[in-house]
Amino acid sequence: MIHLEIYVLASGSKGNITHIRHNGFSFFVDAGISYQKIKHKMDAYGLELTDVKTVFLTHEHGDHVMGLKMLMKHGLIETIFMTKGTYQGLPLPIKELLPSDIRIVRADHAFDHQGMRITPFTVSHDAKEPVGYVFEADGKKVVHLTDTGYVHESYLELLSDANLYVVEANHHPQTLMASYRPFALKNRIKGERGHLSNEDACWLMNKVIIKPAVWVVAHMSEDCNSVLDIEEAIVQVFEDPTKVDVRYASQESLPVIIL
Repeated sequence: MIHLEIYVLASGSKGNITHIRHNGFSFFVDAGISYQKIKHKMDAYGLELTDVKTVFLTHEHGDHVMGLKMLMKHGLIETIFMTKGTYQGLPLPIKELLPSDIRIVRADHAFDHQGMRITPFTVSHDAKEPVGYVFEADGKKVVHLTDTGYVHESYLELLSDANLYVVEANHHPQTLMASYRPFALKNRIKGERGHLSNEDACWLMNKVIIKPAVWVVAHMSEDCNSVLDIEEAIVQVFEDPTKVDVRYASQESLPVIIL
């Protein structure tokens, strides 16, 4: 049986990277932690970093691309998928090292690659042209969605009925507003081009989870959120909380899901 393997190596404002394997095809979604940390985490799983030749970028912010430069310096990355806006927004030192095989993707234009059906979709974040991705193979479906202030209802059908969701629940609104962060930063985070709150994330997940599914809660704020806050939101918002198997991603935890 062919499995779809998902390893969330790091998630949050200090760096984001997910590793996905399917039938010999091994790739990263983002590369937002250092090369040494990537190697350490791959080694912890007994995985070969040299097997990874492809990266799918969601957007150009540092916590999603900071490890890309050294991955390319080591000659590991041969193919990078990203939007035109993400390419334009990349720092020059990264642009200078990009491989020749750059694939420009467009939201809502699905394509096939290495036995997978891949659909980029628009998210709402303060980046140039950010996207999330839906990965489908052998009857299994994975949704990767972080860094968005809201999700348009037109995407509910695309996102529905997946086996696994790597989806952010970034903050508890009251905790965020009571924090010592600058007011402008608070407004950015809770705005339409910021991050999903717990309640908004749970509203989305309640809508799109049809059959029992795994939700890896991603991009949790370390000081404006907690597992308890998220679990309270799940109980309050979900019509049937038993249909979701919740895991939590951070800089240290290493959620592994094999479908």
